[in-house]
Amino acid sequence: MSWPQTALFSLSDKRGAESFARALAGRGTRILASGGTAKHLAAAGVEVTAVEKWTGFADLLGGRVKTLHPHVHAPILARRAVPADMTALAERDLAPIDLVAVTLYPFEQRASELEQPAAVEEIDVGGVALLRAAAKNFADVIVVHDPEQYPEVLAALESGADTAERRRSWATAAFARTARYDAAIAADLARRGAEEEAAARGERGAGVEAPPAFHVLALERVRGLRYGENPHQPAALYARAGEAAALETWQEGKELSYNNLLDLEAAVALVGRFEPPACVIVKHNQPCGAACAPALTEAYEAALRCDELSAYGGIVAFNRPLDGATAERLAQQFVECVAAPEFAAAAIAAFKSKKKLRVLKLQPQDVAPSDPWSLRLVGRWALLQREPLDAAPAWNGVTRHSPSAEEMAALRFAWEVVAAARSNAVALARGTALIGLGSGQTSRVDAVDVAVMKAKRAGHDLRGAVLASDGFFPFADNIEHAATAGVTAIVQPGGSMRDAEVIEACDRHGVAMVFTGRRTFRH
Repeated sequence: MSWPQTALFSLSDKRGAESFARALAGRGTRILASGGTAKHLAAAGVEVTAVEKWTGFADLLGGRVKTLHPHVHAPILARRAVPADMTALAERDLAPIDLVAVTLYPFEQRASELEQPAAVEEIDVGGVALLRAAAKNFADVIVVHDPEQYPEVLAALESGADTAERRRSWATAAFARTARYDAAIAADLARRGAEEEAAARGERGAGVEAPPAFHVLALERVRGLRYGENPHQPAALYARAGEAAALETWQEGKELSYNNLLDLEAAVALVGRFEPPACVIVKHNQPCGAACAPALTEAYEAALRCDELSAYGGIVAFNRPLDGATAERLAQQFVECVAAPEFAAAAIAAFKSKKKLRVLKLQPQDVAPSDPWSLRLVGRWALLQREPLDAAPAWNGVTRHSPSAEEMAALRFAWEVVAAARSNAVALARGTALIGLGSGQTSRVDAVDVAVMKAKRAGHDLRGAVLASDGFFPFADNIEHAATAGVTAIVQPGGSMRDAEVIEACDRHGVAMVFTGRRTFRH
């Protein structure tokens, strides 16, 4: 493809527009532009033809109709290799448009803060039509949807690398952009509809939490992965379109895998729940070590003591910048990945000899979803859920004996950990350190027994330990097993038809118990 003879600009985001237009015009490109874009370029000294002069028609409906005109779309859609198309343009004295640069109205950024009539005016119609037309005709037209693309497009044109494959990739990106744009519009209108329905039922604010009638998600590939859950499965990392950002890795001895990223998210999300310096170790998406301490080195040592056997080959995350002393201790273990908000120079140096280690700069906000609705694909179905907006219920003591201040602090720590484990799950803690976890069990009492077994195997003394359960205890046998092991305080949701029996068993053993009023199942 030769240098563009005619280019059309219609820009809401005008960053870099002047330099891009000047570079094109400097090689002879005629610049067309819609309304505000034409004024912006002209003010910057760029020679520009307004679209209304090109078409012979002024804007209509207060600017709602600017570029929706045959004299705009025909020159974009005309197939250069089809004589009839080119004849049709020539008969109307129209030149082909070879490049289209459009940035859409910022609906995603503005709509949620506006009332519906104003939000509707943020829906771009003409811009989407231009992008789709140019992307459809990528064989002959370059389509640009983001100012960040300007340098790439110019470099390709100057080097003659604007190949059909490159134009197709730009078209693919443009279609992904319009898909994301339409998804945002559909989601916003569905939210407003749910709120109105809730208001009609007298449920103020309930519509915000009601599942939407439509949930459209556009994803873009961020990077390839070493493999999927198993080596024979190809895999890649995706992000919501428009939110993709490369993982900031200081060191990637081996390419990250699907399982690495699952575990990294689990570890970073859990460690971010704690205010003091903390360390979390995850293996197969389950916490096998977690601790808070005055210093990171102490937190790491306490987390490792939980279950050093399981921690072998695990993922380790910190909620503070990683210092050299902790890194040196960590380098003595075999771990797959290390994540922290920052890394001291001494920490990086300590990892230099770990040729296969992945070291990633990650904070909790880096793995936190931007959408409150979590999506899970199950065969042909999709399951959607979200956390409620209201605060969790206050904990309620239900036994004659109340937890001490130290036990309560340990219970709150254990509750955070068990909420991150797979159900049925039971966490044992001493102070702010996990000492045993039973997770993914098909019966609650098995979860208790596995947690006790793991704690004993690691050499922990369970006398005075606390226990957190992600679901209620259906029978009192759970209490019998926990109390026999040495547990003195328990936190659980409550709500079993046999709560009275469970409470009686706690009172009989002198165990303090509190109900949270809300369970934390994870399947």
